Amino acid sequence: MINIDGELKKYGKSHKVPISLDDTLDFLIKTINNSNSKQILEIGTAIGYSAITIAENTDCANIDSLEIDSERYNLAKENVAKHNLTEKITLYNLDALEYIKNTDKIYDFIYLDGPKGQYINYLPYLIKILKIGGIIFADNLYFHGMVTGKIPVSKGCRAMIKGLHKYIDEINSNPSLDTKIYDIGDGIGVSKRIK
Repeated sequence: MINIDGELKKYGKSHKVPISLDDTLDFLIKTINNSNSKQILEIGTAIGYSAITIAENTDCANIDSLEIDSERYNLAKENVAKHNLTEKITLYNLDALEYIKNTDKIYDFIYLDGPKGQYINYLPYLIKILKIGGIIFADNLYFHGMVTGKIPVSKGCRAMIKGLHKYIDEINSNPSLDTKIYDIGDGIGVSKRIK
């Protein structure tokens, strides 16, 4: 069983902040540990819940975490400081697409949990900044059953669901990636860069 902060989890649920599900986090931690990943990029910090959980349950050296919402970014900063993880977790209050387009860093592991409709737009840049053998771990690929057709797509979600379908098609067909999709949590895509 992984070590998680119950107070942070409770805050996330009560304030309707999207936080990772327990089985997703468990699988995330196992995947990071099994791949021996040290340099991690997280897209979608929210309140810092998953970054803190990763930092406390893996041997990673550094986590760069991106959050565009200033209020959530500031709360994440407080939470990271409370956990004495400021040397291990670096938070950025900016647009993820701008960061991944312009960074010269190379990562072992990318946890993709930001705006779902943007996954397809991020992908070419994520592949570029991922080392050979590195992993993109994409959360919420089923988006509450709307992607799989278990529930009807609500009107405001159509563009996002279309984007997720495109992302899934691309990770399954891109010759640079070896992808498996898991029925864990809200659907997880694990894509290993093979070239």
